[in-house]
Amino acid sequence: MKYSINCSLAEGFSLWEKIYAQVSFIGMGVIGTIGIILTDWVWVTPYVLIYWYGIPGIVQRHLNCPRCPHLYEYGDCLQLHPVLTKWFIKKRKTNPFSISEKLIFYSIFILIPTYPIYWLLSNKILLFAFLITAAMWYLGQFIYFCKRCRLRDCPFNRMKILD
Repeated sequence: MKYSINCSLAEGFSLWEKIYAQVSFIGMGVIGTIGIILTDWVWVTPYVLIYWYGIPGIVQRHLNCPRCPHLYEYGDCLQLHPVLTKWFIKKRKTNPFSISEKLIFYSIFILIPTYPIYWLLSNKILLFAFLITAAMWYLGQFIYFCKRCRLRDCPFNRMKILD
């Protein structure tokens, strides 16, 4: 894999960046889960699988984190402490995302902010809080983190990386 030599994030993530990313992402998941439980708890199971297993169990463990140079080359992680993340991942990957990996990746990241909206419609406060945290996370990723990322093969990477 090739990475941009102009990555400002290579020096590591600041405490503020880690707090922003985690508060917005975890807030979105907690609010979505609570909203579904309060409206019709039976439908929380698919969301738990999508969010609470899909992110740590699939995206972090098998898709992005095993390919992330921030973790392996720079010893930093936006998600968790690097030691914990390396323990969680088990095996580093250097191959590009396959078509099925991209499909899984996009499905998870599309369903996380859209699935709970139906159940949140009956509670305007939770809906508003959910939309704020979802907007914070997705805009933070696309506008800030994805424009500076060295993870060349991530489907969200917006940095121009020359071959």
